[in-house]
This record gives sequence, structure tokens and C-alpha cells, in this order.
Amino acid sequence: MAFTTNMSGTTQLGDRLMTIYDNEFLISAENTLTQGLPSLATFKNQVDGKDWKFTIYSKLTKQTSALTEDTDPTSEAMADSAVTITPAEYGNTTTRTKLVDLQSGGMASVAAVRLAGVNMRESVEYKQILIGEAGTNELIVNQSAETSLTSSDTLTAAYVKQAMANLRTSGIPGPYYAVVHPHVIYDLQAQTGTQGWTEVSNYANPQSVINNEIGTFGGFHFIESPLVTINTDAGATTTDTYHSQFFGANAFGMAQSLEPGGVATGPFDKLNRFVNIGWYGVYEFGLVDTNAHWIVTSASSIGSN
Repeated sequence: MAFTTNMSGTTQLGDRLMTIYDNEFLISAENTLTQGLPSLATFKNQVDGKDWKFTIYSKLTKQTSALTEDTDPTSEAMADSAVTITPAEYGNTTTRTKLVDLQSGGMASVAAVRLAGVNMRESVEYKQILIGEAGTNELIVNQSAETSLTSSDTLTAAYVKQAMANLRTSGIPGPYYAVVHPHVIYDLQAQTGTQGWTEVSNYANPQSVINNEIGTFGGFHFIESPLVTINTDAGATTTDTYHSQFFGANAFGMAQSLEPGGVATGPFDKLNRFVNIGWYGVYEFGLVDTNAHWIVTSASSIGSN
């Protein structure tokens, strides 16, 4: 028969119930595929100092005339120039309360640490991408100006090879890298025929490959990054554009006073309730040898056009 006793169940005591979430959780739009891009910069590290100077020496004049037997040749003066990069403070933080940590079974702190780590990786890489996107050596696919690009003006093998030719004409040594948006690499990989994409399926040492390097083509190691800027409606009518970067040795410099890392501070409040979890670093990127860096501006057939 049915119980007639007044029951104390989940309906009657709903305010006392604890919601438990799975220990595995997701971070919205987490980008974990492109770590390592800053390692491609020519790196300088110094504990103290305001500015870092990257010195560039001009080549000596090529000689095609024979020396005179009894005449001492005239010395050629060396010429140099310097690119100055000034490190700046970067960082981000979130503050969690003691109450939310207690009521989440400690997961709020775990999530805060992971959020800070993801934000640090993306922020450092995105800053380097932005510095490169401001470069001045530019090829525009099929057009004379970015504002004329249409959705059919996509990256092709011919422009990849032209970027390589420009680097080699300037005597820029490798290795050579390309940083492209997923929309852009889609069009390049979709190109068919003998000039189409050739994907590398095996590396001699897979562990040494930079994260999200998707293969080699036209002499470049291609790195796919969703952090590459989408220039909304920068082309003709409502066509979005992309600045793909192609570069060789010494294109980027990174001046760093303090390597970015995790920071946990506090609590400084009277009741020991607030903890700040984030990241902090003192660094900056810059283009050092501009001859070693080219932008290919294109649209994409799958962009928001």
C-alpha cells in the first residue's frame, strides 16, 4: 500500500541539494592547437633593461674586378642598423570567491587556472600575429588593392611560390613558415592539379613539429591558426579579407624581460575570501628584418562574404 507519511524528499528539501558537475569541463572556443608560434621569433632575453636592439648588418658590395698585384685594396666600411623593441607588461586575471569554490567542489579554482593558461597562450600568439599583420611587404591576390578583393580571389599555389621567390631574392635563409587562417588554407588545399597542395604525412621527428603545423607546400611549413585576423568587409562589397604571413629567418624579434607565466595572489581581503588567478609577463614582438617577411592578402570562398 502507499505510504501516507509526510515524506522529506528532493521536492521538499530542494534548496539543500548540491549540483555536482563532471570533473571534465569545456572552455568555450578554446584554442589549444597553435602553441609554439612565438618560438619562431629571433629571441633575446635580458634580466634588466628598457629597450632591446636587434642589429642588422648590410652586406658588403659584391666584387667582380680582379685585385691589382701591387696595390692594397680599399677597405669597405661596414654599415648597420638597429630595430628597437621595448618590452611591455601584459596579463589578465580573474578573481574567484571562497563561496563559489566551496559550492563548486573546488572546480571554480581549477577552471580559473585553465582559463588563465589558455588566455596566456592565445594572447602571446595573437600579439605576434598582429605585429606581423602590420608588415609592409604585400602581395594582393589578383587585384591592385585589398578593397577590390572578391570571394573568388583566394590564395593559390602561384602566390605561395611568389612569396618564396621574394624571400630568396633577398637572400633570406630558411626555415620558411606560413601562418594562415583555416578559411585560407581551405582554398589552397582545394586547388587541384599538379600545382595543388602536397600534404606531408610523416616527419622525421614528429615531436619537434610546431603545434598545428599541417604540412609543407612551396617550401613553407604551414601553420594554421584561427587567431589570424578576419578583416570584416575589407574587400569589395561585403567580402572579408585575410593577411597570410610568409617569412624566413630573423623576420620576428621577441624582447622579453619576464617570461609569461601563471600568477596566483591574495587573499588580501579581511576575511580571506578572494583569490586572484591569472597570468603576467613582460615582453614584446617586432619585425626585425622586413625583407624576411611578406603578407599575401586574399579573400576566402568560405568566409563571410
